[in-house]
Amino acid sequence: MPTKSKPRPITAKQSLAIAIVCAVMWIIQGSTLMSHARRNDFLNLYTGASMALHGNWNTIYTEAGQLAREQEFMPSRKVVWPFVRPPAYAVIMAPLALLPFGTAFWVWIFGQSTALAACWIWAWRRFGPESVIWGVFMIFGPLGIAHGQDCALYLAVLTGAFALAEKKRFFASGLALGLGMVKFHLFLLWPLVLLFQKRWRMFAGLSTCVAAQLTLSFWLIGWSGLRHYADFILHLTAFYSPDSYINIEAILLNLGLSSTLLLTVLRILLAGLILWAARRPQPLWTVFALATAGSLAIGPHVYAYDGTMMLLPAWCVIYLSAWPVSRLAAATICTPLTAAATLIGPPVACFTAAVILLLATALCLESRRAPVPAEDRVATSDPAQPATAATPC
Repeated sequence: MPTKSKPRPITAKQSLAIAIVCAVMWIIQGSTLMSHARRNDFLNLYTGASMALHGNWNTIYTEAGQLAREQEFMPSRKVVWPFVRPPAYAVIMAPLALLPFGTAFWVWIFGQSTALAACWIWAWRRFGPESVIWGVFMIFGPLGIAHGQDCALYLAVLTGAFALAEKKRFFASGLALGLGMVKFHLFLLWPLVLLFQKRWRMFAGLSTCVAAQLTLSFWLIGWSGLRHYADFILHLTAFYSPDSYINIEAILLNLGLSSTLLLTVLRILLAGLILWAARRPQPLWTVFALATAGSLAIGPHVYAYDGTMMLLPAWCVIYLSAWPVSRLAAATICTPLTAAATLIGPPVACFTAAVILLLATALCLESRRAPVPAEDRVATSDPAQPATAATPC
């Protein structure tokens, strides 16, 4: 009986060729969205940067103030497209406003594209050439960039933090994670997961970065300004529709089960499940995958382009997980059809959210069933332990 030959792996040249073809396709597709990006998503980010550069802190979180500034760059603008990032983010963005609006837009697009490409290159080196194919197949990032969004920035934050943690630079890894807290609703579970994992040095780094951001924000706008900011971002329903989110809320809305009580219960249940899994020592890749998928699933205002953050967990699960269910869910997230489903409308629009929920749940079950290696039982961040005793991936 003839033996079946094993499928040959894709070579580096083949992976590169596929990546280039896909990149060209995304560039062609994205070029049709540039006009919309300039008028909306990038406009609000540039507006926040401009107001921070000129010290307009009294009006930065008012509709009238933002609309007046947006009309300076886009006179045809009639309704505000709100800047919702905290003051620390506006300060970081302020140098961009030194450039004219049109120039700044292309600098922004180039910077975000470079950040995404850098993550692909890192994955090539960490997981092998085939990983780039998964990267270019996930179109959340390219389409988000084409819309002028900053989605690649948060993938870069996660990737940098993961790379630093793999090198046992846990405090620096936490600092990097803290940078992502400028969009805090996408990182809700991270502090709790780190605490339950007893990764004290990562938690200390994250806390230090967050404390610096809060201190800067307080210095810039004070308590009254922070309260005004909170009130501003809590009343965004007039601007955004949650039907195309990629979180639990989208699943309920698309299935016609809209209920604040049910949504709260499901969020608590998923957070509890993830923290239950986090009580047990876990490999680093599992921690990043669980915290990221869980945060996106329970967070509010989680859009399709925010799914770019799922690329790092997807890479980790596809190449490091031993459970087929987890790997299938991760691979599904990377397919272009998953991203396209968010545009179709109810009930298909919740497909991405359902897959992220499936991945988070599968990882929880896998992490509790899998045997824990002896080296993973050592507290990774115990200050009394030498750095060499840290949990490896």
